[in-house]
Amino acid sequence: MKKTVLVTGGAGFIGSWVTEELCNLGRSVRVIDNLSFGFRKFVDKRAEFINGSIGDRKLIEDVLDGVDTVMHLAASSIIKFSFNKPEEYFENNITNALVLLEAMRKKGVNKIVNSSSAAIYGEPVSIPIEEADPKEPITPYGASKLSFENILSSYYHSFGIESVSLRYFNAYGPRDEQQPTTRAVPIWIRQILKGKPVSLYWKGKQVRDYVFVKDIARAHTAVLPLRGFRVYNIGSGDGVLMTDILQSLSKISEKKIVIQDMGERKGDPKKLVADISRIRRDVGWIAKTDLVSGLRETYEYYESVYKSNLR
Repeated sequence: MKKTVLVTGGAGFIGSWVTEELCNLGRSVRVIDNLSFGFRKFVDKRAEFINGSIGDRKLIEDVLDGVDTVMHLAASSIIKFSFNKPEEYFENNITNALVLLEAMRKKGVNKIVNSSSAAIYGEPVSIPIEEADPKEPITPYGASKLSFENILSSYYHSFGIESVSLRYFNAYGPRDEQQPTTRAVPIWIRQILKGKPVSLYWKGKQVRDYVFVKDIARAHTAVLPLRGFRVYNIGSGDGVLMTDILQSLSKISEKKIVIQDMGERKGDPKKLVADISRIRRDVGWIAKTDLVSGLRETYEYYESVYKSNLR
């Protein structure tokens, strides 16, 4: 019988692309998502879909039947909301995730690829950031992600559940329909398409490492053969000023951009750039999509949505 990969949060921005990538590789895929942040329309039709929460103990045990690997992307991920509702973030990102892990242990599912975040590093001590660098998260979201990585380490050493945590840097690309929208690229593209001023924090002087969502999806499948407990940075390996992102979008849109200065914002490190040498060495993964090409594809996606009543 063909074994199934379970994708939690598979109706979301990154999860839907991971699902599609797995389907393209001929894998049997099952998705569980409560659609609090995801969209049913984004789930590949080749995948089985279950509407539900990973915190539902009975449901998740049933969903794990026939599964040999879990791709875990179900999480609360809007960083600014983690300041308003920290308890909710810890409950969803740790407590509910523990329900998933315990169900895996009970059902004998011994492999998980976990969606983590560069937010675990906080304000980095050096650039580029290596996986072994100090981790001092400055947001409840980052703390929840680091906590679950530590839990995964304990479940590997105690129970033999193998895991790979992928620490995303700045993800961008089509289908980023997070509501409310908080990530810079989709916000800016929407504002440009609507002819509104573009909201800019820190005068655009932060340095970020942007990685295209389809490259992130490839990383999930690239690490499937790995054994043990692993952690990897997922980025382009190159830093870019936020003002340079705006300049690229101005050229792509062929529109002049008016900036609205938003001042400073909590939870924003000055620089975040990934050292990706570890995952390149171990599985040969690199980000293949250059920034301009990725921004163009993203802009064209939102432009098509705008023509169909962009939100």
